[in-house]
Amino acid sequence: MGIKRNRDAAWSDLGTDISECILRRLGFVDILRFKRACSWWFSVAESSTSSSCYRPCFQTPWLLLPPPDHQEEKADKGGERSSSLCFFNLDEKKAYRDVCLCGEVYEGRCVGSSHGWLVLLDRTTNLIVFNPFCGARIQLVSLKEGGLKLLDDVDAFAGGKKYKDCRAFVSKAVLMSDHIGKKKNKDKDGVVLIYGVEGEGRDGTKMNKLAFCMFKDKDKYGRFIDLNGSQERYDDVICYDDVVCAISSYGFVEVWDFSGSSPTKVMDMRSSLPRLKAIEFAISSRQVCSWFHFYLVESCGELLSVVRVVRDFVYVDVDGKSVRDRDGDNNEPKIRIYQTSMFYVFRLDLHQKEWVEMESLGDQVVFLGGNQSISLRAEDCPGCLNNLIYFTDSSWEQADENHSSGGHDMGYYNLRDRSVKPFYHSRCYKMKPTPIWVLPNPW
Repeated sequence: MGIKRNRDAAWSDLGTDISECILRRLGFVDILRFKRACSWWFSVAESSTSSSCYRPCFQTPWLLLPPPDHQEEKADKGGERSSSLCFFNLDEKKAYRDVCLCGEVYEGRCVGSSHGWLVLLDRTTNLIVFNPFCGARIQLVSLKEGGLKLLDDVDAFAGGKKYKDCRAFVSKAVLMSDHIGKKKNKDKDGVVLIYGVEGEGRDGTKMNKLAFCMFKDKDKYGRFIDLNGSQERYDDVICYDDVVCAISSYGFVEVWDFSGSSPTKVMDMRSSLPRLKAIEFAISSRQVCSWFHFYLVESCGELLSVVRVVRDFVYVDVDGKSVRDRDGDNNEPKIRIYQTSMFYVFRLDLHQKEWVEMESLGDQVVFLGGNQSISLRAEDCPGCLNNLIYFTDSSWEQADENHSSGGHDMGYYNLRDRSVKPFYHSRCYKMKPTPIWVLPNPW
């Protein structure tokens, strides 16, 4: 006896349990499409995704980009800013402009991205935690009023250099909880940032410090408090499992435990990364001007350090092709840019308190840049392959000082063959706002 089919059954007759089972397997864009099917599906999706028990499925991070036709010069000359920022989906190789509320990104510099939320800093040093997918926002206390010893005079901080505004104070900010605003995690909500201070370190570079601020309740937030780190300059900071980990520009690591009523430093490791001296020698012997940037990544329960080597500078023509002869006789226009040339990956051996170099990321894929560094299983990230490092530009100081380029240094690095390739093609070498990875999360 065959199964009797009701071809006239309405989609709204689909049971709630089945609908919720489907929703748990859908990514952000597919949930939007689910909502648009009918009013019943919309209500089921709203109820399901707003539940404290809901866990979105793993998905590929999106790239927040300025609109293709937006040039920095238009904004600098007083031109009207467009709010049509777009997201680039690595899986579909497609840009979306109608799935987010990104007008606020133009009101402040994006200094961080964590768990689908952006951290914005405006010209008056006010910090805003903003979700571009649902429009939710959290206004934090101003840095000048939040307990930090920030300078009122930007020129003093810059050591005589004319920074455009005080947003250059903060080089990175990350959130301390992956469920912002949820009742059960309310006491853990907060933000950690790397901010600049007056003076220069022993290597002549500007110094910076670490600070944090906990969210207390809906209408009142705490003050920023220095973490009193022992390093002169920090490159990266991440938060996970109630700990804050920071790495200095020398590759030294500090870890604070936030599980108690106040943070406690539980690690201060000053073991230098192996091969770093060899890398420095190789760079100097080739007479190539380059610099390092250190990132921290939590991957499968281990702490990784990823070293990024950036070549400064490469001359390219208007088509993006390298120009070897800088002083050539031709009068073709040339653009001076910096480019990432390689990465090195190390894992922390907690027993030996030393870094061990890794030749492979296994089944993981890593996303680096101005965002909180993340490592995900490649099979959970449609459109991505394992053993790759997807990176965006995080050399914000270079971008501020260089008028011809900035924000352009993006691509993916293959640890198998040590190659760098683009994932997004653009003829623009000055991208503002700087592209940044965001995990779609409107819940």
